[in-house]
Amino acid sequence: MGAKRLNVPRLAFLNIVHRPVRAIGLIVIVAAFAFVIFGGNMLNTSLKTGIDNMADRLGADLMVIPKGADQNLENSLLRSEPSTFYMEDNIVCRLALMDGVEKASYQLFIASLDAACCTEPVQLIGYDPETDFIIKPWMVNSMTGELSFGDVVVGNLVLAEPGDEVTFFGQPFKVAAKLDKTGMGFDSSIFMTADTAQHMIDLSGERAVHPAGDSQDLISAVFLKIKNDTDLHQIVDQITKSYENVEVVISDDFMSNISNKLNKTSGITYVVAIFLWIAAILVLLFVFSITFNERKREFALLAALGADRKRLTGIIMCESLMIAAAGTICGIFITGLILFPFQTLISVSMELPYLMPDFMSIIKNLFVSVVISISMGPIACFYSAMRMSKTDTYFILRENE
Repeated sequence: MGAKRLNVPRLAFLNIVHRPVRAIGLIVIVAAFAFVIFGGNMLNTSLKTGIDNMADRLGADLMVIPKGADQNLENSLLRSEPSTFYMEDNIVCRLALMDGVEKASYQLFIASLDAACCTEPVQLIGYDPETDFIIKPWMVNSMTGELSFGDVVVGNLVLAEPGDEVTFFGQPFKVAAKLDKTGMGFDSSIFMTADTAQHMIDLSGERAVHPAGDSQDLISAVFLKIKNDTDLHQIVDQITKSYENVEVVISDDFMSNISNKLNKTSGITYVVAIFLWIAAILVLLFVFSITFNERKREFALLAALGADRKRLTGIIMCESLMIAAAGTICGIFITGLILFPFQTLISVSMELPYLMPDFMSIIKNLFVSVVISISMGPIACFYSAMRMSKTDTYFILRENE
């Protein structure tokens, strides 16, 4: 078997292999940074996707709710935290007849403290199929017919499939369909017609320790679609002056508040990433600088054997590139093992609309993260490479005599 040619990449690889402790330490540093940058990019992109998806399909311009229930509405829509708040239903017809209102539909929220389908309390939402324009857009690919009395539609995260039965307040209900993933509280909610919801309220009065209500004329929220040529704030003023016990949530303001929370989260993530990038480069720079001093004689001997300064510089750069690439691969692989299998847990814990982006967005984030992470190696060893290009072989050998 002939001897293998010791070219620059092979020499760099052998140098890494023969110094495993140093190499592993540097790989861990790069892997930690790659984990943060790729994980942070994916989290921010998923949150932005969830918020954009929610804004596109929420449908309503205004949400009319009982006074003081704005936080309950946010908890229900974003996090599916079970909430029960009511107002009289006679407001629906009056709001629908207002000038400038194009569509009006109501929902009825019921908090269930126990359900066999779910590991924790769920939000039950009753809606009017005839006027609804909020829930139906999420059912486009999951349901063909109309929802019947006694049937329910479950969110994407609910542990039930079409054809199964779920039990609430001691009575089974048939699962007619399952919603597409929404990235919001709807994923952990259960939907039914208003008649079925009222039936559940009646059952809760008979069988629950804490009844969900005691009236036949209750709703939780009215969703309004306003005509394009209508002044939104004028409608809001008209509603608040006409009804003392309600408040109006403007969807754009609601989404703006969510976006502000995302911007704060993104800002923190980017600051941490920049800090880690600088810190990692400084550490790598320090390690490469010390290593260069320790390896002066090695490089001098290679030079004496015929290696020019360009080749010696190439060895240093190639080593740093290999270490950075190995660290990047490890960091991104670990990030993938956490982000993708546990995306449901992450979605629930984020308390913001969270929806995994499409394949091309993932590839884009992956590419950016790889480029930034791998660039750390060459940048960090650039100083050592410059020193090598200016070092005289004769004086290095004399130093080590």
